[in-house]
Amino acid sequence: MNAFRGLLFFLSSLMIAGNAVAQAPGGGYRILVGYPPGGGTDTVARHVAVGLAEALGQPVIVENRPGASGLLAGEAVSRAGPSSGLLLNMESAFTVNPYLIKNWTLNPYRDFTPVSLIGSAPLILVVPPAVAARTLKDLIALAKANPGKLTYGSAGSGNTTHLSPELLKFKAGLDIVQVPYKGSGPAVTDLLAGRISMMFTGISAVRGHVNEGKLHPIAVTGTSRAPVFPQVPTLAEAGMPIPELNLGTWWGLVGPPGMPRDTLARLAQAIRTATENAAVREKLAALNIRTINSSPEEFSRLIREESASYGDLIKRTNIRLGD
Repeated sequence: MNAFRGLLFFLSSLMIAGNAVAQAPGGGYRILVGYPPGGGTDTVARHVAVGLAEALGQPVIVENRPGASGLLAGEAVSRAGPSSGLLLNMESAFTVNPYLIKNWTLNPYRDFTPVSLIGSAPLILVVPPAVAARTLKDLIALAKANPGKLTYGSAGSGNTTHLSPELLKFKAGLDIVQVPYKGSGPAVTDLLAGRISMMFTGISAVRGHVNEGKLHPIAVTGTSRAPVFPQVPTLAEAGMPIPELNLGTWWGLVGPPGMPRDTLARLAQAIRTATENAAVREKLAALNIRTINSSPEEFSRLIREESASYGDLIKRTNIRLGD
């Protein structure tokens, strides 16, 4: 049995399926990822697939179907049969995309069966030394004293690095201006050079710069402090609770609509076992990702509430892609 499980580990971590017909649950699962190999959503899926294969005693294969901001992979799962064995590693952007992307065809909760959250990664708000603020209170005061002059960088429009500062802007009544970039790398480069005033980004993107004193941390999203930066307060601790940012970026597995209840329960329990696997937790923790266990009902409620919250924000602030 150990040799068999070892083989499952090897296969699930290395294989990328072709265009084969989806397997039924009795023959294993395929997890679709709507982005190219190597990105965060792909990496999370591959680590979890290893633990999931062990928990189920069945093959779990990760397949990349990049395109249209994850829409292609999402449509494949939403149109699959309820017992097809096809899953999607959904990320938090799926709750935002319906409001921002023209011709987006998927509803994040009606067109899928939520199974379980996998984990979340907090964002950190950082400023360069040239910005005379070391606390969130100072930064808000500085922005209010200089309306329209402070800028924030984002790794593109419509993702959490864009919506997080927009939420702060909305909640605190600020006039700050977005500068969108093609990815976090160029944005961090300009932040280090002082060409933009602030940025919400993943901890791994700026951890070294913060440790070297090249950037100053203001606060982190989430309900608890980041283990790698225990001295940095959460937004709530800093005086600006924003419930919509409690999870930061999250990932979770969803299946086609109408999944059988017994299959759903078994799969949810297997995901719980996988995310409690010490090796899986260690690999995700190295990426500053905190594993999360949830029931299908809890995950469904999160998707609905976050979708409604972001929809309200986008309508109130008229956020558009390219802003």
